[in-house]
Amino acid sequence: MDPRRLLLFTLAAWLLVMPVAWAHGGGTPRLVNEPLGPYWLSVWTQPDPPQVGELHVTAALARTDTGEPVTEPMITVYARSPHGDEIQAPMAHEDAAIPYFYDTDFQIPYAGTWTIELQVQEAGWESRASFPLEIQPAPINKTYIRLAALATLVVLLMGWWFWGRKPRAKRPRKRIFMSHPDES
Repeated sequence: MDPRRLLLFTLAAWLLVMPVAWAHGGGTPRLVNEPLGPYWLSVWTQPDPPQVGELHVTAALARTDTGEPVTEPMITVYARSPHGDEIQAPMAHEDAAIPYFYDTDFQIPYAGTWTIELQVQEAGWESRASFPLEIQPAPINKTYIRLAALATLVVLLMGWWFWGRKPRAKRPRKRIFMSHPDES
């Protein structure tokens, strides 16, 4: 095969795959085919393990009788902390990897066991499903540690450069309260 054609084919395949890689979707399954009235609800979260910061939630609804995906009901997600704080967000289809998926993003402010609850609403019908989610502390940003170590090293080197390079003349010590031993 001609190298130019191979390069063109590789580039075309890469461009076709990239939008799917950039889109949201998937993650760690939290609920799989949970019965919810006339629907089955499946929910995934990212990242794994969940950490303080952004939490991405993806959901899918399917009919229990046919297994066909549906997009008509509205889904709202509530994240409740162990301390009583509550964050809510509506789920939408705009950024989903697959048009049948619902997704949303949260900013989780602190670690703990949060309860994630999904409320599904459709004309006159409402149901809820929830699951606990252990949010881990955010990892330490090593860049800040490296910058602090570098700043400390710079300060120590500057101190050595200005004050430690030349010997100092010793000053005589003053004795204020005691007389000299030879004077008695």
